Amino acid sequence: MPITFGTDGWRGVISEDYTFSNVRLVAEAIADYIIKNGEQDKGIVVGYDARFLGKQYAEQVAAVIATKGVPIWLSDDILPTPALTWQVKDRQAAGGVMVTASHNPAEYNGLKFKAPYGGSASPEIMAAIADCVRPLEASGRLFEKVVLPANVEFFSSKESYLAHVRDMLDKEVLSSFGATVVFDVMHGGAMGYTDSLAHQYGLDLIEIRSDYNPSFGGVNPEPIDKNLVALRQAIVDNNAVIGLATDGDGDRIGAMDADGRFITANQIMALLIKHFIEKRGWSGGVVKTLTVSELVKKTAEKYGLKIYETPVGFKYVASLMLSEDILIGGEESGGIGLKHYIPERDGVMLGFLLIEMVAAYGKTLGQLLDELMDEVGHYHYLREDLHIANDIKQRLMAKLNAKPSYLLGYKVHSADCRDGCKFTLDDGWIMFRASGTEPIVRIYGEASTFDQIETVMKKAIEYAENS
Repeated sequence: MPITFGTDGWRGVISEDYTFSNVRLVAEAIADYIIKNGEQDKGIVVGYDARFLGKQYAEQVAAVIATKGVPIWLSDDILPTPALTWQVKDRQAAGGVMVTASHNPAEYNGLKFKAPYGGSASPEIMAAIADCVRPLEASGRLFEKVVLPANVEFFSSKESYLAHVRDMLDKEVLSSFGATVVFDVMHGGAMGYTDSLAHQYGLDLIEIRSDYNPSFGGVNPEPIDKNLVALRQAIVDNNAVIGLATDGDGDRIGAMDADGRFITANQIMALLIKHFIEKRGWSGGVVKTLTVSELVKKTAEKYGLKIYETPVGFKYVASLMLSEDILIGGEESGGIGLKHYIPERDGVMLGFLLIEMVAAYGKTLGQLLDELMDEVGHYHYLREDLHIANDIKQRLMAKLNAKPSYLLGYKVHSADCRDGCKFTLDDGWIMFRASGTEPIVRIYGEASTFDQIETVMKKAIEYAENS
């Protein structure tokens, strides 16, 4: 099976396409890319999260790149992706390789490449690495085990990274917060990081699912409502005011109110805009991917902020953060980047900003959200990940790319097929997007009432399955 790169690197099923041989092949391609650009002397940072065989895969990545003459810094322990990304920026390295499959199920692993500026690699960088992969695949070589050279330098990330996170936080406000917080790290790379940071502010924070468990307890490490049963129970058991969660490699954010109400990434983005404008006095544009809620757009308009819309993938958000004055940019999946920080998603940092927000306003997340929606409008959002065969997926997307004037029985007012296909209807919108790495079509939709979007979503699923 050919090695293909999705929106955030390469992922595959362990022992099927994600093999040690293929990992070494991609590592060699990354080394070739660095050498081709004449940046080999700057070195590469390599790290890994809590997935099965993560350390062993990372050692092979480091060994292959080091034998090509590129200096290597290798993490001495499990770490979250944003900590790896910060090391790239701080060390002025040529890039970073993170062994992770992010929020994917436990049977997956993968590689993310981080650019020298400290963020997701641009589409151009990923295309250049893919170009280096192809001749290695065509060579038919067996990429055998490489011994880790003695000159590989090991590093510890926690102290330097948490100091960088603290620069984003209001110490006085956080230190004044006396309520209990629960942070669910979902057996992922952020294990021990949220607890360490909380101690520095005297916060009563309880870190849950913080033991090493490569199966993730049988729950996908994605901080969405259905995967956070443990967090909801911990909020109740500890009488917590706020619950937070981050994914398998610590770059996404999810949140819950004191009553167990899930606060989506779309809602978190809107609330952070409010917080930054009203409490921090920051300014700048807002970047939203095509799948982000209208709530974010309306909140940005409330404060007179410029709005940018990109295809799905944080690499597109990061590119704008590098070229424009951006306050906040993000995806509906929980990846959010901020001004005054590296152009990277960071679930740990975002979680503590939400604690800061609750402390600054003296209100719960739910209260703040209800107040905001009363001002800018109520939006009801759904997403479904539909598992369908690749041939059906291809037929579906071919029909949608024809941009029909009527869809699901509704008049289409506009269609955007830059990345998947998004259709604006009389009330809200619906979007279909095929995964580049899995037999999945993701369907997103939004309307003014829950009943309406539920009806549209049911029709969309039936339409997709019968394509």
